[in-house]
Amino acid sequence: MSFELPSLHDLDWEDPVAVADGAERAFDLLTADRWEALIERVDALPATERLAQMCEQNHFVKKLVVHDAPDHGYRIRAHLFRGSHTDRPHNHRWSFASMILAGRYRHTQYRADGVFEEIDPSQLQVVSTRTERVGDWYSLHHTAIHSVSAELGTFSLVLRGPAIRDSFRIIGTGRNSSYTVRAAEQESAEERAMKVMSKGQLDQALGEVRALRPQ
Repeated sequence: MSFELPSLHDLDWEDPVAVADGAERAFDLLTADRWEALIERVDALPATERLAQMCEQNHFVKKLVVHDAPDHGYRIRAHLFRGSHTDRPHNHRWSFASMILAGRYRHTQYRADGVFEEIDPSQLQVVSTRTERVGDWYSLHHTAIHSVSAELGTFSLVLRGPAIRDSFRIIGTGRNSSYTVRAAEQESAEERAMKVMSKGQLDQALGEVRALRPQ
C-alpha cells in the first residue's frame, strides 16, 4: 500500500512557517482514526531491512524509523522514552517537528551569543521552558538549541528534514564541557552495533507503540 504525506513533499525545511504548516497537516494524517496511518507504518517496519537497521536504542530512548522518503526530503521517527530522563542542551543536524502522543516532557530552549559549535558552554542562557503534553507539537530549525526532560512512558512522533551538517553538539553536565555526535554514516561498525536494535528489541518496541494506540 502506498503511503504519502504530500504536505512534506519537497518542503523548504529552512522556512519555519512552511515547516509548521506542513507538519501540522502531516500530524493530522498520521494520527487520524486512532493513529491508523502511523500503525500501518509500524506494522510494515520489520519487513523493511533498511529501516530496521536505522532503529536505535540507548539507555533513555528507543528511536524507531517508521518511514523514510529521501526523494521528498523527510523521515518519520517514533521516540519511546525508556524512563524518566533529562537530556542535555543540544542542537540537531536537521530541522524537525515533534508531537507528543503519550506522556509529557518539560521542553527548554536556549540562546547562544555566537555560533553554537564554538561558544563556551557556560554562556548558554535559557529563553523558554514549557511542558509539552499529549496533542502538543512544535517545530524547530536546525540552529535551535534545546533539551527535554521526559516522564516515564512518553512517546513522541518526529518529522525530520534533510541533514544540513554531519554532526551535532551536546553540552555536558554542569555546562563546563561538550562533545560532538557524528552521523550514522561516519560511525564505525562497532559504534553502530552498540546502537542498532536487535530483532527482539525492535519487536518489543513496536509492541509498545501498538499498546499505546488510543482505544
